[in-house]
Amino acid sequence: MPRSSMLAILILVAAVPAVGGEMPPVHIPTEGDLPAFISTYNLFKDSAAQTPNDGVVPYDLNTPHFADYATLHRFVWVPEGTAIRYSDTDIFEYPIGAAVVLTVSYLNDIRDASLGMQLVETRVFIHRTDGWASGQYVWNDDATEAQLALAGGKRDVSWIHYDGSQRDLTVRVPNRVQCKMCHEIDGEFVPLGPMKARYLNKDYPYSGGTANQLSHWARMGFLEGAPDNPDDAPRAAVWNDPNTGTLNDRARSYLDTNCASCHSPGGLAYTSGLNFSYSTTHPTGYGVYKAPIAAGRGGSARFGIIPGDPEGSIVIRRLRSTDPGVRMPVVGRGVVHEEGLALIEDWIAQMRFPELAAAQREQDEIREAQERIVQLYEAETDLSNDAD
Repeated sequence: MPRSSMLAILILVAAVPAVGGEMPPVHIPTEGDLPAFISTYNLFKDSAAQTPNDGVVPYDLNTPHFADYATLHRFVWVPEGTAIRYSDTDIFEYPIGAAVVLTVSYLNDIRDASLGMQLVETRVFIHRTDGWASGQYVWNDDATEAQLALAGGKRDVSWIHYDGSQRDLTVRVPNRVQCKMCHEIDGEFVPLGPMKARYLNKDYPYSGGTANQLSHWARMGFLEGAPDNPDDAPRAAVWNDPNTGTLNDRARSYLDTNCASCHSPGGLAYTSGLNFSYSTTHPTGYGVYKAPIAAGRGGSARFGIIPGDPEGSIVIRRLRSTDPGVRMPVVGRGVVHEEGLALIEDWIAQMRFPELAAAQREQDEIREAQERIVQLYEAETDLSNDAD
């Protein structure tokens, strides 16, 4: 039998539920090479609908990162008899063998999920004894199987946008090196998303009814050490819901989710001196009146953020651009997040730090005086040279 035919049979067998309609249990390999096909993991009862297998728990985030208007399906699984260790402030400690799963899809009509979706890729993160391993799996056209694509890939998608117009985009699946740009912190590769309490502390519409995610995980035995009352756990503001926090709270949550994996201590872009972590307290830390250190082509403005002046702030120029040499984030974004950009513009426009502004004016006056002294000295030197 030709090798291609045998491979096709193996894929078909892996994708078919066991006799009697029961789905085989989840299979997460904790050593060796990653499986070539996603069906090996038995993560989904219905891959096209992203219906998870028993024990695979869906979750959501208060403020998710922007992914070019994609709809992201998130899941977590832990081996039986193990649990995730809760923390109020630090990242959660996942047991060996745990898996975090993220599927990137596009709704045919972003206004109506019932009209179907296009699957692009699924990322599987596995916690092994030597750290987190990950693989990107690119889906076939009928969403029955996804193949490992460590070198990345691309997929053309289209959808009907909020305003009724058709949007077209070539989605680029990142390769392993590109994944590290966001997922490598302090030299270790880690998943993002279900790692901190403040972003998981929200309700989720489970098949058995709506419940708080932290409480649900604790009842299932997935999570240990969490407070009995989720109101006692930190909760991030939802970036586009004014009922969940102030403009400052929502803007800081947005920057934390979309920027802080790189722009924080241990992140690959911390050389810029910016720290967009929600825990950063001093405004200069997240860019207010902070001159760029390594801003490249995006740093033509004087400061990361100028209170009251969105147009003059480097942060806005980064968020508004799709030029790979200017935009932020560099990886994972090919279009402008119009609504997120508007949020950060409003935040900066309403921002006021009078003491910092006064200190900056004083520094500017000193700098201008020094420049005038240099100019006078150079002019006198030129006159002296001409006289000679």
